[in-house]
Amino acid sequence: MDAPTLDVATDSTTDTGCAVTCPPGETCRDGACMAIGCDLDNPCPIGESCCDGACTALPSDPFNCGACGRTCDARGTSCSTGQCRCGIDAACMEPEICCESGCANVEEDPMNCGGCGNVCAEGQVCIDRICTAPPCDPPCAAGETCNAATTTCMCGAGAACAAGQGCCGGACVDTQSNPAHCGLCGRACAGGEICMAGTCTTDIPCEPACAAGERCAAGTCMCGSSPACGPGLSCCGDACVDTNTSPSHCGFCGNTCVGTQCCSGSCTDTQSNPNHCGGCGRECDSMTADGCTGGSCRCAGGAECFGLGCFCLGGCVGILCI
Repeated sequence: MDAPTLDVATDSTTDTGCAVTCPPGETCRDGACMAIGCDLDNPCPIGESCCDGACTALPSDPFNCGACGRTCDARGTSCSTGQCRCGIDAACMEPEICCESGCANVEEDPMNCGGCGNVCAEGQVCIDRICTAPPCDPPCAAGETCNAATTTCMCGAGAACAAGQGCCGGACVDTQSNPAHCGLCGRACAGGEICMAGTCTTDIPCEPACAAGERCAAGTCMCGSSPACGPGLSCCGDACVDTNTSPSHCGFCGNTCVGTQCCSGSCTDTQSNPNHCGGCGRECDSMTADGCTGGSCRCAGGAECFGLGCFCLGGCVGILCI
């Protein structure tokens, strides 16, 4: 009987040989082919390093590039001289990844949107890894929408709202004065309030502004407890007066005439003033009088000239003077 023939790959240190020849990189142990592990007792060949029990070339292994466990991941497709590479260039920096065309930011690159080779359609842009229509710039205001075809903002079916307006329910409203949308859409003023400068208030202003002495009450000018004074009158001491004639408020409130009359808003002595001789508005004729005395127009100290063709010239002279 012939002696049994052992396989050339059989581990001579074991009792049981392998039934087949083990492939390169494996050895026969206890009757089975096993990967050649590395440890202190089984060092790797020169030029290789032991990483997790397996020999590898650190300068070129993309899973152990330059050091055990240092993977190139998506930042590079190869490892050269212990450095991750994207093609022939250096490894990509976050948030870029290595694509066939080189480093690409898949967050915003329309040629690699969301992943390498994912090209956006014509007219689209890449935003947050998604191909979409280009946004409006500047961004649309609250309530408005961006028309993808024109990249313009719209409020409902119309154009964007003007300054001071808001797009509320698809329509532009004046949020500075609208009590249903005061300051912003949907903010309604309470009963008795108005919307002024985008704020609900009960302090309703008067327009136009009240005159001196008057007060504004809920948007209405008042003089004391009465309505505002009419044209030519002023509110003095909660009463409407004519400052052109009032001796207590002559010309302006509080100006009191003492011993004189108020004529055209000025305190006037009607006993001597030739423009108001004997009363407001009674003016002496300079042709028949040269002054006012005792409230009467006088000529050279005597009576005022009177009659057809008379005039005062150091006395009354002329034709038909009486």
